[in-house]
Amino acid sequence: MKEEATKVFKDAKYLEANEMFDKVLECDPLNLVFNSIINLNKSIALSKLGKHEESLKCLNLSLKMNPDYAKALVKRAEVNTNLGYHEDAVRDLAKAKDIDSTGNQVQQKLKEA
Repeated sequence: MKEEATKVFKDAKYLEANEMFDKVLECDPLNLVFNSIINLNKSIALSKLGKHEESLKCLNLSLKMNPDYAKALVKRAEVNTNLGYHEDAVRDLAKAKDIDSTGNQVQQKLKEA
């Protein structure tokens, strides 16, 4: 099911992908690491649809499930920047840098925030 949702996402059918990701989340609600990834994917789809506030909620949920998920911190920083929450963006990028200083283009994004 996740593979199908990912394929739909890659085909830029973001609304449909978001709905499919919701179904994936229902499959194993106790698998927090896996579900944190699915919530990140949902947030990206929502962001592509211009639904930044909803995207932020998914990212908050993802990070509640997996607080040290650097990729989700970087994405939340991007969404926070889009929403004008620059201090929150810098805080997320600093934390992501502490977790994984070499990945996710954290250094570049810190300069942009």
